[in-house]
Amino acid sequence: MATGIQFILIIAAHVTKYGGGTCYPMCQELFSWYNPSISICFKGCDFGVGRVNDPKGRDEAQRMCKRFTAETMWTKRGELEEIEDLRVHADMFPQTPANIYRACLAGVRRQKY
Repeated sequence: MATGIQFILIIAAHVTKYGGGTCYPMCQELFSWYNPSISICFKGCDFGVGRVNDPKGRDEAQRMCKRFTAETMWTKRGELEEIEDLRVHADMFPQTPANIYRACLAGVRRQKY
């Protein structure tokens, strides 16, 4: 059983950027509870840690999302560059490469640091 101090340290460790901070709960709020896009949004949170406030780092996180999408599902060359509308909604399922990329970028956009 954890003592009071250990419990506080456990809570504090989860709130830091290494525990996901507020990015993970924001991804859970964004998508429906049964939507598998939540885990892809979590991956975007992980890609965005430490890169969001730097323009080069943000580009790197976006490239990481493109790479993740290409590794997850077969994509045509240049298909992800042609996406103009990056908005997501609660019932957007990861059935196409565009939807996977959008869900991943949603996680990057929700990361605060």
